[in-house]
Amino acid sequence: MPNVNLNRLAALIRNGREELLTAWRYEVRRLPGAENLDAPTINDQVPQLLDSLAEALARTQEDTDAQTDAISAEHGLLRWQAGFDVTEVVAEYNILRGCVQSAAERDDMILSGKASHIVNGVFDKALGRAVKGFETMMTIELQHRHEEHIGFVLHDLRTPLEAMSLATTLLEHSLEARSDSINSALSVLHGNINRLSERVHQVMGAVAGLGRAFQPDFTCLNLRGQVDQIIHDLGPLAGSAGTTVSNNVPADIEIYSDARLLSQIIQNLLSNALKFTSQGTVQIGARKVSDDGTMECWVKDSGEGIPPDRLEKVFERFETNAQPKKRGIGLGLAIVKEIVDLHEGEIWVESQVGEGSTFTFVIPGQRSD
Repeated sequence: MPNVNLNRLAALIRNGREELLTAWRYEVRRLPGAENLDAPTINDQVPQLLDSLAEALARTQEDTDAQTDAISAEHGLLRWQAGFDVTEVVAEYNILRGCVQSAAERDDMILSGKASHIVNGVFDKALGRAVKGFETMMTIELQHRHEEHIGFVLHDLRTPLEAMSLATTLLEHSLEARSDSINSALSVLHGNINRLSERVHQVMGAVAGLGRAFQPDFTCLNLRGQVDQIIHDLGPLAGSAGTTVSNNVPADIEIYSDARLLSQIIQNLLSNALKFTSQGTVQIGARKVSDDGTMECWVKDSGEGIPPDRLEKVFERFETNAQPKKRGIGLGLAIVKEIVDLHEGEIWVESQVGEGSTFTFVIPGQRSD
């Protein structure tokens, strides 16, 4: 068979673009990442890529211009956002290559020689750019997860450090007669706690993520016991605020969660309530809301409350309702929401300025799948 007329192949691709896309979509839908996507989303940048291929054939050049490079890089990014695996990105380009070849054969053209070099050159370069765009987003995601892990751990350290500092201060004030060695030990405690607190705060300020990097270990936990332990650990914070904390969780309530993540939720919500509740009360409660073990839990305080214009923002990272003297960088409630999302649950807040706030979260029961 004679060499393919390049202009004829270019015209075939231009005029048959919709048929090529239909055949390509049919095959691509078999890929796990594409099975639930609509036609425009699957098409993405591919129509423009076919136009660029037709242009390259008409110009008898094996390479494409910078515009095609940008199209392919954008395609890789969007495929990452859609949940494709990198092997699926490679597969869909090879499927498109096969569709072009099949269309040419139906028109009595065999891709060889110059035509084959141009088609393969365009597709190979486009595929390379798409994979590079995809892998760039994967690298960014890994970096974010690394930052999230650091932010999660550091925030986990800050509240216990505050409680330790207050406990040390209370101990210092309660010891009427102190030897030089006790004074020295208390000084060392204060110094190291202050240094650790400052360091944690500094590093947290540089971290822009939350805690998705943890792999949870879900199990049935006694919620009242978890709450008792956290109230005990944060006792110095409650004492310094003159606030009464009550555990109203029924003794027989069990919740399906990871012990550490559950403690993180309650600790952050209680710490936040104590920060804004002076000489008041904080109540922690829970109830079963369905037969599958779904639990509704809440932390209710009689504190300052949250202005209406801040209510929708309280779960955003680096958002804080703190006054200058109540230093914080706004990760606590964002971490809480992140953990609740990890449980496939919900969280919301109701508040009145001057009357207090109630943070409520719902965590589903153990699922059969």
